[in-house]
Amino acid sequence: MQEGWGKDSPRNIFYAILALLFVSVIFIFSPKVKAADYHLLINEIYSAPASGEKEWVELYNPTSTDVDLTDYSLKDGGVTAKNLSGTISHDGYFIFEVSSGWLNNSGETLSLIYKPTSATIDQVNYGDWNDNQDHQPLAPSLGKSLSRIPSGADTDNDKSDFRVLTPSKNTENLLPVYTNQIIINEIFPQPATTSGDEFIELYNLGSVDVDLSNWQLDDIAGSGSSPYTIPAGTIISASGYITFYNPVDHISLNDTGDWARLVDPNDDEKSSINYNSTNRGQSYSKFADNWQWTTTLTPGAENILTIEVITQDQDVPIIQTDIAGARNQPDGETVKLTGIVSVIPEKLSSQYFYIQDANSGIQIYNYNKSFPALSVGDQIQVIGTTGSINGERRLKTILISDIVILSTHPPPEPIKTTISEIAENYEGEYISVVGTVTKTSGDTFYIHGSGEIQVSIRGGTEIRKPTMRVGDRVQIAGILSQYGDSYRILPIIQSDVKIISSSGLANSGPDIVYIIIISTLLSWTTSAILLRRQKT
Repeated sequence: MQEGWGKDSPRNIFYAILALLFVSVIFIFSPKVKAADYHLLINEIYSAPASGEKEWVELYNPTSTDVDLTDYSLKDGGVTAKNLSGTISHDGYFIFEVSSGWLNNSGETLSLIYKPTSATIDQVNYGDWNDNQDHQPLAPSLGKSLSRIPSGADTDNDKSDFRVLTPSKNTENLLPVYTNQIIINEIFPQPATTSGDEFIELYNLGSVDVDLSNWQLDDIAGSGSSPYTIPAGTIISASGYITFYNPVDHISLNDTGDWARLVDPNDDEKSSINYNSTNRGQSYSKFADNWQWTTTLTPGAENILTIEVITQDQDVPIIQTDIAGARNQPDGETVKLTGIVSVIPEKLSSQYFYIQDANSGIQIYNYNKSFPALSVGDQIQVIGTTGSINGERRLKTILISDIVILSTHPPPEPIKTTISEIAENYEGEYISVVGTVTKTSGDTFYIHGSGEIQVSIRGGTEIRKPTMRVGDRVQIAGILSQYGDSYRILPIIQSDVKIISSSGLANSGPDIVYIIIISTLLSWTTSAILLRRQKT
């Protein structure tokens, strides 16, 4: 036999170590098949059956493998789990029926459990999300079910994944399609007469009649007036109008600012308009792509623009001050100040923008949207009247000449602070904070760091919200805005929303442990073999 080829030769030892490493790598990095990998989904919940029907829960198997359900159970809130049996075929459905009364109609947590490990495979929270539980979809009404749209959709946000629909037991969940041609065309929030004259007018842009049965009118989402459901058989004709008055819809539009919204039966918002204050006796009307206050009311007819002429009173004394000084003035005072533009009109609203100086910030508002062409970093001089909206200080201008561009500077950098330090002294300024995501829904989410604050992404910013989960660590910049008794951050540019670290990174922990263990075993085995060879 040639030297170097004995059973304890260095070459054989080397090949043995390579083989062991190869097996270890396969063990560590090969896919781990476990119950959770099937990821069966709770696909439809029928908790409020019509008379004589049973409640049921539909499961969906999105994988290519049939799954035995013997080791699975459904748990309804705090009630003892119900064991499952049978098989759910690949890309198929399974119906679990139960006598009425097991599922809670008003809402609860329904979980699919893998019994051998007690792992939660899927979980759905349903209920009335108007009580500040933004993660929950609305509870199904009598004879309706809560359905994933489309079947198998799972973004970990129940409110966006589920809709209240007609039951589709054992079949694919499909969303009815409603037209986008119906718009809010005119609103009348503050009559000079009585609140009974308030109205919301709809217009049909299309060339066919549209049935508005079960559509809804509403003001601000989740609060304010209760939604008004349009009665069955209500038809809006092609190129026609329908006007709903307050005594019928009971929608009370606030004088200090509110929303008017049109929602289809899928709970999709089809049209909306918001305003920050009203002009008494004037309607807020749509003209092409713009909204204007007009003194001519046209319910049920084409809008007519008649603008009230307002001129600056030259005899009014003007107080020259800085932004902090203006903020401390009582409402109705005329002031002159300078500041750097931190966000331009149209980003957060077409009717206002923000400026700041070395010590403070403030919103600059004009209800006619009369602004010069501005850029972030412009130093401007502003003459306006002090006021407030929803607790936030603002400066109201009248003429486009009330704003004069003095010079241009680099865009301001966000002021770094902490959530716990956020207070009135930062209102209107471009700030930056770090926190942990506690709740996320659509373009609104909440972060926590010695206190909690809302972050709201406005459409005009064109910011694409990054995929985030509860527990993610984020850095957020934006304008600090007050709304009622709380503050919110309004990001301006894409880089204002950054994920620092993801809560999902912790899942890699076990693999690191495996690597350490295998490396230790390899080192020990190699040392033992070499020691044995030295002894022989």
